[in-house]
Amino acid sequence: MSIQAASLTQTTTPPLASGLPLIGSALALMNDSQDFFYSQYRRLGNVFRVRALKNEFKVLAGPEVNIMMATEADAFTAWDTWEPIVKDFGGRRTLTMVDGPEHARMRKLMRQSFSREAVENNISVVIEVITNELGRLPLNQHVACAPFMQRLTANVLGMLSNDRLPADHFDDIVLWWNTLLEVHITHLKPVKALQSERYLNARSRVKQFAQSVYDERMAMKSAGDEDNFIDNLAAASTQDSDFLSHDEALFLLLAAYFAGLDTVANVSSFMLYELLRHPDLLAQARAEADHLFASGAPATGLRKMPVLHAVALETLRLYPIAGVLPRTAARDFNVGNYTLHKGEFFMVANAAPHFSPNFYADPYTFDITRYSEPRNEHKKRGVFAPFGAGPHTCLGAGMAEVQIMLSIATMLHQLDFVTSPPNYTLKKAYTPSMTPKGFGFKVLGRIAH
Repeated sequence: MSIQAASLTQTTTPPLASGLPLIGSALALMNDSQDFFYSQYRRLGNVFRVRALKNEFKVLAGPEVNIMMATEADAFTAWDTWEPIVKDFGGRRTLTMVDGPEHARMRKLMRQSFSREAVENNISVVIEVITNELGRLPLNQHVACAPFMQRLTANVLGMLSNDRLPADHFDDIVLWWNTLLEVHITHLKPVKALQSERYLNARSRVKQFAQSVYDERMAMKSAGDEDNFIDNLAAASTQDSDFLSHDEALFLLLAAYFAGLDTVANVSSFMLYELLRHPDLLAQARAEADHLFASGAPATGLRKMPVLHAVALETLRLYPIAGVLPRTAARDFNVGNYTLHKGEFFMVANAAPHFSPNFYADPYTFDITRYSEPRNEHKKRGVFAPFGAGPHTCLGAGMAEVQIMLSIATMLHQLDFVTSPPNYTLKKAYTPSMTPKGFGFKVLGRIAH
């Protein structure tokens, strides 16, 4: 299958997803929208319609669609989705909105601080940040996993990119960012939420924090200092404000603190959940972590942790970071026998193949052996897409994978902990991104080495 210019002969209407009279699929979408899209893909194929109350939209899914996003990127745009988010902050556009040469230019601007190498080259800094956060955990008390992982993630990314922890601004950043996503991406809140005093105060404090981080770097940088992320943003906005305004530079500066809140943090939480419910994997992963730290935690050691790496991959498959993406047709095009018209909104369920028995044996079972010879189920083109697909694949995909592994390895090496509550049964929630609702852990003690 490939994307083709729309033809007048392509008039077939895609099948309609399961639903109820009057309300359509509204209840299923409210319960678990991602899983609903995945199940309808298995039933209906690559293109189908979803009706919820008075709204109707198409969903594209399958490895062929993921390949299209890479090979026919000019047919997809996320401009309309992200424009109100950046506009609310005072900017016009950001990385997720632009395409072509401008996208490549902005991506290059950010790559230094959001790459796999950013973690691997600063492992001692990352471990210090993680260790400090672990040291604050109380013994024998319930720790809500996702909020803890959010703070940990923001601290690590903040230090790597801006050499600055979010500190007292963390709660404001979470409120500001989550509200924007809940209004403009998941539509869990009405637009009036952006006019609440609580939100406006949080946004104001977040912007002041970003400006203070920016000003501090400009004032303290010496001639011999190597350029960092903030220097690159400052240079770009100063030399070409049409490409990157000052407010847009501040928005990207803040990406270090919000980029992992609903991605790295939630995947880390799900990964910890799966390790704790599989004692055999937990023991093997802990042994790998202990070996890593015994050798001084070199970057090469992260690549020699096959169990932890496979656990990370299987977690990303079952709990994808960006499993459904909102898009708009940038031009008319056909997917198979179906036409999408320029300006038409649709969803891409890029992680739908993760749950198809055509590609993954017993797909809802947590099984790390699927990533090794002779199976290697994830290596067929287009069937593994936890970070999105195409040119807009998550910029920090490599960094996220390494950061997740290093955070979990450090926890396994330093702490003895158990699931809290002990009889926890997984419940997924969207707040606004998928997270293990109510899941936590309890630190029983600190491991001496």
